[in-house]
Amino acid sequence: MLANLQPGHQDIWVNYHNDDRAPLLFLSGELDHLMPPKVQQSNARHYKSDTVTEVKVYPGRPHLMPASPGWEEVADHALSWALEHAIRQPDRTAGPAGAPPHEKL
Repeated sequence: MLANLQPGHQDIWVNYHNDDRAPLLFLSGELDHLMPPKVQQSNARHYKSDTVTEVKVYPGRPHLMPASPGWEEVADHALSWALEHAIRQPDRTAGPAGAPPHEKL
């Protein structure tokens, strides 16, 4: 059965307008037939928030990029991108009265 019989938001619901979410990078291989670049681009377009959402397509790469020759290039780009887009967010845990909130990545 594919029908959803429970009304309301489910565990898999995504708030595409959430400005408080983390930056999102979709990685896609040009030769990926399971999640082709067009699907990844469509997924990215769903996100309507002001938070960064990007798609990076790797020419000549298959679906399973981490297990393919040259995976290091993909991993290096993903790490660099994540570090570039990391933002400090205040720690929401309560501290002493009047103390500034802690910051964490």
